[in-house]
Amino acid sequence: MVQVTIFNTNTLGVSVQVNNGPQFQIAGAPPSGAPQVPAYGGPSWSNTTAAPNVLAPGQNSLILTPTGAAEPWMTTLTLPANLQWSSVQIYLFFNSYHDLSWVLLNQGQYVTGNMLLRQKSLDEDAPVQTA
Repeated sequence: MVQVTIFNTNTLGVSVQVNNGPQFQIAGAPPSGAPQVPAYGGPSWSNTTAAPNVLAPGQNSLILTPTGAAEPWMTTLTLPANLQWSSVQIYLFFNSYHDLSWVLLNQGQYVTGNMLLRQKSLDEDAPVQTA
């Protein structure tokens, strides 16, 4: 069985939805910097098909809303089917309400990520940029 854990590394709490499943909360990290995990309700894993609150190889959607943010973040996790999945860890890094980075590991080894997503400010007309 593949265990999935989402870690929040920021001091702000965050609400998370995986593949349009139910929202669950992850508290903010304490000043010591220890990443926090959901108290309950985190996603599970399927080797075949993504579903609400279930990650799987292929495309998965992740919606993240930091506490106090006006808009949620939406990103796609594309997970390769040719890996032997054993333990999935997703680390979330919020630099501000407008900057988000994330990485996804399989048993501690880097698989994919977006090292900086920049959300436009409310007074900008520029589209959301990814780098």
